[in-house]
Amino acid sequence: MANRQELEQVNIIQLAVLCQRMADDPTVDELIAHKAQKLKREWVVLVGRDTPPPPDFKMHQQVQKEMAELKERMVQFLSTV
Repeated sequence: MANRQELEQVNIIQLAVLCQRMADDPTVDELIAHKAQKLKREWVVLVGRDTPPPPDFKMHQQVQKEMAELKERMVQFLSTV
């Protein structure tokens, strides 16, 4: 797995893919796989809330803020497993 600095340079879509791969890997501990799946699912929900972009710019900004926070949690998770 990449280190934290490398993961910070990856876009959130690729981080979601890495989480999904980890969740699908039968050799990964069940608790870690569950956490990876949960993070990926959060990303799917946020993408759904922002597709198509909401007409309310404040709502769009809120989703983008939540995406940034989720990306940070994904980076933290992936860099520690």
